[in-house]
Amino acid sequence: MGYRIAIVKVSGLGSRSDALQRLAESSRAPFDLLIVGGGVTGAGIALDAAARGLTVALIERSDFASGTSSKSSKLVHGGLRYLEQREFGLMREAATERDLLRRLAPHLVEATPFVLPVTNRFRRAQFGVGLWAYDALASFRNLRIHKYLSSSEATDLVPALPEGKVRGGFLFYDCKTDDTRLVIELLVQARRYGATAANYVAARDLSGSDEMCSATVEDTVSGELLEVRARRIIAATGVWTDRVEAIARAGATPRLRPSKGVHLVFRKDVLPVGNAAAFIPDAQRERMLFVIPWRDAVIVGTTDSAYEGSLDRPTVEESDRNYCLDAVNAAFDLSLRSEDISGAYAGLRPLVAGKAGATADLSRKHAIYDIAPGIIGITGGKLTIYRRMAKNAVDRVAGELGAAGRSRTRWIRLGISDVASLRQAVQRRTRRLGLTEESAGNLVRSYGERALSVLDIVEHEDLRGPMVEGHPELAAEALYCRQSEMVVELPDLLAT
Repeated sequence: MGYRIAIVKVSGLGSRSDALQRLAESSRAPFDLLIVGGGVTGAGIALDAAARGLTVALIERSDFASGTSSKSSKLVHGGLRYLEQREFGLMREAATERDLLRRLAPHLVEATPFVLPVTNRFRRAQFGVGLWAYDALASFRNLRIHKYLSSSEATDLVPALPEGKVRGGFLFYDCKTDDTRLVIELLVQARRYGATAANYVAARDLSGSDEMCSATVEDTVSGELLEVRARRIIAATGVWTDRVEAIARAGATPRLRPSKGVHLVFRKDVLPVGNAAAFIPDAQRERMLFVIPWRDAVIVGTTDSAYEGSLDRPTVEESDRNYCLDAVNAAFDLSLRSEDISGAYAGLRPLVAGKAGATADLSRKHAIYDIAPGIIGITGGKLTIYRRMAKNAVDRVAGELGAAGRSRTRWIRLGISDVASLRQAVQRRTRRLGLTEESAGNLVRSYGERALSVLDIVEHEDLRGPMVEGHPELAAEALYCRQSEMVVELPDLLAT
């Protein structure tokens, strides 16, 4: 069977009403693939499948990236902490994918120095061995080979480190990203290849066979029910995959052990870490926590604890806050209290159930499995390896459908190839419009080449003011996101 790759010129995700219309038309013109779940894995699958010429639809019951994909540590990293679990293959895979994504999305993936403080000789030997292994598993192609820092060099990079207590530190490099914007960029590129995506569309019933699958879905904005038909369905719903499997197959055995990860957010004047991130032990020295400069704030996390509460609304408990505060205070000789926390968020990891014990000991590998005839589930994994997860899932579907062509996502740029030229173009226009350099940088980072479309709105609608006073986001971005990124509710806008 032959497949045609259709590339269309788009500025964003297009019209939600048009997407719903295309879903409704699937009763007479079925899709090749319906993806349930609009996080990074689902978005990656949509791009991979559409780029191979498959007709693709994606539905998300809330807003895109509203679940785990927007509750990460904002890192695209090789997984240094996985050394303790001896997940060497996963580390090598993550390092490869990190470097690839840095080339494909240079406006979204930023190289970041990390400092690993050393307080005694044993720690220096332990961390040194680990970092040599980290570099070796990346075939010594990490952003830079790690090096040892003197005490003064470590505190110069991370001013919050206490002088006299830190004997030195190791410097290595990883990357950070805007997780929500990465998902949007993947979906925009998937639409360029003809994919249809709609948010606030929930799957209510799934049925399948080797020939054809069907999903009863609800537009949760209007309450309208639609039938969507596709030759295959992939559930890429993270911690909700067990719930989706139960819809498709009564009596299904749960496969996941959700793990809660909590992050605290501080102002930079409260936790002055400079431009480098730090990798610190918790107060009990059971695991390592990230301390990451993020725009005008600092993020501290993440925890890793078994979770049995509501999947829809994980909360940050007092014990979570105290755990992170104790780690920060111990590492930096500070006396931060709950009142010093600017914000906090909790996300759930979809860990594949394995041996008994702590969730921190469970593998971060992903799994692809049959839910019902024609319906496949994918879960587990981590943000950094989303592209590899998507490729594996689409390989499975393409093989079953007899589709020609291999994955092309190693070569598909995510919105921009020449960041320097785009920055210059955006800066010229922002200066002419009287906007700040900070707003120009935020536009490039958030929208890539579509930053120019936002500036068109600034110019034509005269929306030059900030969305929130004191922040670089422009009022014009609200209108752009409503028109081009399917923003439905206010939280959708604030989370972009």
